Formats: sequence, C-alpha cells, structure tokens
Amino acid sequence: MAEYIVTKVRKELSDDGKHKHIKGVCTEGGTYYSRKEVVDSINAGNTWKTSADGYKATIKPIKECPKPGCSANPYIETNPDSTKKDNLENLPTC
Repeated sequence: MAEYIVTKVRKELSDDGKHKHIKGVCTEGGTYYSRKEVVDSINAGNTWKTSADGYKATIKPIKECPKPGCSANPYIETNPDSTKKDNLENLPTC
C-alpha cells in the first residue's frame, strides 16, 4: 500500500455560508485530491498523513464535517497532538 503526504489543503465555503471546510488536499508533489478520493484511498488500505514543520499526523475519515449543521461528507480530519501545525485545518492553502 502507498503512503501519501499532504502539505496543503483547499477549502470551500459551506452551503450555509457560515464557515469554510476542507474541499480537498494537495500532496507534497502538488497533486490535488478531493475529500472523497482521500477517503476512498484510505478505505482501500493506503495511508495519508499531514506534514508541517517536521510534525506528522495521520488523516482519518469521518462521517461528515464536524461543524454544527454542516453535512459535507465524507470528511477527513487529523487527531490533535503536541502541535497544531500538522492539523489539516491549519495547513496552508493550495
């Protein structure tokens, strides 16, 4: 199985216009993948991780956007650890 390293994210305005959520990600090689493509790849056995300032975090699929009232799905997230630099929501945009 493959491992993909995500260094940037692309965000979009939610349907209700109240927040921006992740539309997709860009790998260190600059290739863009939608949330669904990432989730499908994870479900197929591949590993996706963020990388920022020497920190890495594993990306995992969740049912939908965690913001109240937002049902964008499927969605992806990272678990917070010792730094927030590698969290998906904090990566620079692509």
